[in-house]
Amino acid sequence: MTSAGRGRAPISGRGLFGLLLLAFLLGVALLTPLLSPHDPFESSFTQSRLPPAWVKSGVESGQDEFPLGTDRFGRDVLSRLIHGTRTSVALALASVTLVAVIGTLAGLAAGYLGGAADALLSYLFDTVQAVPGIMFMVMVILILRDKLAPTWSNGVLTLVVGFATVGWVGLARVIRVTTQQLKVREFVEAARSLGGSPWHILTRHLLPNVAHLIVVWIIANIPAVILMEALLGYVGIGVTRGVDGDEFGVISWGGLIFSGRPLLNFNPTLVLGPTLGILLMTLGVILLADHLEARYRRADEG
Repeated sequence: MTSAGRGRAPISGRGLFGLLLLAFLLGVALLTPLLSPHDPFESSFTQSRLPPAWVKSGVESGQDEFPLGTDRFGRDVLSRLIHGTRTSVALALASVTLVAVIGTLAGLAAGYLGGAADALLSYLFDTVQAVPGIMFMVMVILILRDKLAPTWSNGVLTLVVGFATVGWVGLARVIRVTTQQLKVREFVEAARSLGGSPWHILTRHLLPNVAHLIVVWIIANIPAVILMEALLGYVGIGVTRGVDGDEFGVISWGGLIFSGRPLLNFNPTLVLGPTLGILLMTLGVILLADHLEARYRRADEG
């Protein structure tokens, strides 16, 4: 089936639901300044540790001004959750994009060039995968974090580079194998016989035929980045750093989980909010990725 035919194929109910979930989270990320009711960094010790607004009994009652309550510094939980969505979405998109670029270039080069280039790149693939990924990632993150200024962009950049150092190999292997199969096909041989340069063949003939693999891989790996950031944030290594997770002045879902642990029994929304965001992101991506994978599989079989 042609790409046009793929484009006319209707989206499934599950795929549409996943797309709507992702669109909602992306909308929250893009409209963060408009949706946030308060400054997420503004402290008010007279309003600290407020429960959610629907709690109207006990020593402290919730206030409508703070729908999800406040943390121990009096900062609005809802505003911090919205800002955390922006950081986590930006981190995921930047990470998978960089990893996809590196993995695609390495896979195309190894698969098309073959010979010594393939042997060298395959050795690099094996070497990177031989090192425990999370250990190497944490090492890179800690080194970069101590070298860069504590800003929002540098905090995100640190994790993006950390993820990219180990995350590209899986995609590169898939692209390499597919490219090896495609380069002996008739349309590639025809382009080569007509004097097409390697760059022309790679960009005009091979890349379009592996694009669907790249798209599915990107979508399927967004949850991995989100979950890894949450895991690192939970143990204090992530976009933020410091005891309270705020030294960078950055808010992420992982950082919110980290800083909300001490008050989990008092106000569960401190942890449940970012956890729900992670679950929605993961569910949306899985549903959309399953739809796209099934769609491309039917196209290939047709």
